[in-house]
Amino acid sequence: MRRMYFIFLMLCSGLALAQPRIQLSPPQAVVDSVFFTETTTVRLELDYPGVALRYTLDGSPVGSNSSVYKGPLALSQSATVSAKAFHPDFEDSPQVSIAVRSLKYNQPLSITNATPKPAPQYTGAGLSALTDRQKGALNFAATPKAWLGWETDTLRMQLNAPEAGKVNMLVFSLLDNAGAWIMPPAVVKVYDAGEQIGQFETARPEPGGPTQYHFLEVPLKPWSSDTLEVLVLARQLPDWHDGAGRPAWIFLDEILLTQKP
Repeated sequence: MRRMYFIFLMLCSGLALAQPRIQLSPPQAVVDSVFFTETTTVRLELDYPGVALRYTLDGSPVGSNSSVYKGPLALSQSATVSAKAFHPDFEDSPQVSIAVRSLKYNQPLSITNATPKPAPQYTGAGLSALTDRQKGALNFAATPKAWLGWETDTLRMQLNAPEAGKVNMLVFSLLDNAGAWIMPPAVVKVYDAGEQIGQFETARPEPGGPTQYHFLEVPLKPWSSDTLEVLVLARQLPDWHDGAGRPAWIFLDEILLTQKP
């Protein structure tokens, strides 16, 4: 009987040891302003005793040797703040990221045409919303005037850029929400008088990604005219998605013409 009791205790101990450790929740990243001219402040929050928050400023993976968060981060340059929570008794949290964008080097820009037009339910405040320097919320329904949405394979846009030659990058602020069938486009190409002066291809999305926004940066070669043509090719929803094979929605809330420092 004593032997059976000992075996029972060993089995219970083994089961207890086999239980996976609980994973910490990710910290919340709170930002004063996503777009800024001088400085902005990012705060990381997770209220749990003994938790250490660590971060990077370039979007790289956060590890046990990354900087320890000790207080609000005052930023004067564009950055992607990534953060994770660590605790000796729990699994590390998932990584969370938030991007902020300096407008210090921005140049005037207007959107004169988009074909096709945005979907009727996602017209925002019109094309002017794409150059008003106002960031939409991750919950796009909370800021309906900020986001413009397209369900199309191909989007063509015409941009009026009078400061030709003074800048070298076009930046698209995009939403990524796979659950709502919204993903960054597969390819963005930029043309000046029929000559391609820029292109950017995005990485294939993986399942389980968080709802987030991206700043898609398209480096530009020198150009001379006042008008740029933009070709946006939507991504086909991947095999793991419920809508596999259909074009993902494209959601834009801002386009910036800027100089990469």
